[in-house]
Order: sequence, then structure tokens, then C-alpha cells
Amino acid sequence: MTKAKRSSRSANRRPRKSARSAVGSRARARPLITTVVFDLDDTLYDCFGQRVRAAHLRAAEAMASAGLPASAEEIFRVRMRAFAIHPQLTRIDEHVCEQLGVQLAEREKLVRAARLAFFTLPVGKLTLFPGTLAVLRRLKQRGVRVFVVSFGDPEIQHDKVAALGLDREPSIDRVFYADTAHLVTKEAIFRSILRKAERDPGRVLVVGDHPSSEIKAGKALGMHTARRRGGEFARLEAQGPEEQADFEISKIDAVLKLPFKFGQA
Repeated sequence: MTKAKRSSRSANRRPRKSARSAVGSRARARPLITTVVFDLDDTLYDCFGQRVRAAHLRAAEAMASAGLPASAEEIFRVRMRAFAIHPQLTRIDEHVCEQLGVQLAEREKLVRAARLAFFTLPVGKLTLFPGTLAVLRRLKQRGVRVFVVSFGDPEIQHDKVAALGLDREPSIDRVFYADTAHLVTKEAIFRSILRKAERDPGRVLVVGDHPSSEIKAGKALGMHTARRRGGEFARLEAQGPEEQADFEISKIDAVLKLPFKFGQA
């Protein structure tokens, strides 16, 4: 065999070896996801547009009724200015009390009334983000377990899920409810999923919008995380690496484009 032919055959073999290596690299770069956990508010539907503003107005009315010496309209304007600075309810309530001169002894009562009103806004008609059902159903077709986690007043959250039709959606394995009293937290729910559904946190993807809530809880347990940047907490930045999601998306259908292999082992 001539040297030229040997060189030609060697050249033909090298690309095939490189191709196998490339496939292996792509496989390693695409972790297997068997379980996806979705937050509800501002992840699967527009809670900010459909509920948050009305909830703040209701909270303002409750503070006025509880004895805050200002009209509901004035309190609402102060709440919205505070919201523009920082969307966390704790910060908003503190800002309202400071701006309207509420004495420290009176603050707890007013804040309690505002929180109760905020979280118990009656549920009307709600609409999922476009593409939400398609994402849930595509994941289920691939054999992925799909869970939804909702936070708030349990009765109101049940009503939200029903209004969105998610309580009868066959692609969802279960809806979990975390409550404002922290009797059941999102992290506790995630731990339950690891015990009962998927023991390997590296095969679980958490999708949500709140960096210090579901994103932080998911990362603490070793799960993959994707943040939908939008809604009530769109401007809220992560306060450290423990709140920094692995990926950020703007639309829910981008979940299927993340660099994962969705399915069962």
C-alpha cells in the first residue's frame, strides 16, 4: 500500500472519530430532564396584568378601613409608587406606613389587614399565556412528569387553578399549594417531589419568575432552574448566586428550547 493511500484512509477515518466525540459532547451538554415543576403566577399566566393591580387597590381599601388616616385612592397611589421601586410586599407595606406617618404600634394591624385583602382578592376570569397548554402537553407526550406549584391563600389559589382549567388538565400530574402562613413552603414541596417522583435533583427543572422563592429553593436542592423574566417581579434582581437562575426566558414556550433532553431515563 502506498503512503498516499494510507494517508487518504487516515484522513477519512478522522472525521468519523471527531463526529462521535461531538455527539458525546452534545449529550453531556444536554442533561436529561424527567420532571418539570412550574410556578403558577406570572409563569403560566399573567398574574400581574390580571390580578396584581386590583389586589393592591383592595389592600389600600383595607388599610383605610382599618384606620389609616388617608383615602383608599391616596394609599393606592403610594403603594404603586413603592411597587415601582421594589415589588416585594414587605417593602411596599413599610413604605406606605413611613410615607403616611403610621406609628410603629399601629403598623402591624394595618399591614395584616392589607395582606389579608391582597391575597384574598376574589378570582374572576383568568387566561393562560399563549402556548402554555402546548408546552405542558408536549412535555407529557415525551414522558415528562409535570407539576405546578401555587403560592398564596389556599382557597384563592385553588380558585385560580380552576379558573385556568389546570385542575382538569391531563398533562399535569399534580398541583401543589404553598401557603402564606408558610405551613407548606415551596422548598418543602420540592423535597416531597424528590422523595416521591424523581430522586435525582439533576433531572428536575424548576420554572418560575421569583428569584428569592422558587428559583432559590430549586437551586438549594440541586435542581436546574429557568426564570421567566416578566410580570410582578420582572425588575427584581437576584441577590446573589443562590438566586441566579441557570437560564432566563421571556415566553413560556422557550422552555422546550432549553438545552435539555426531555423524557424518561
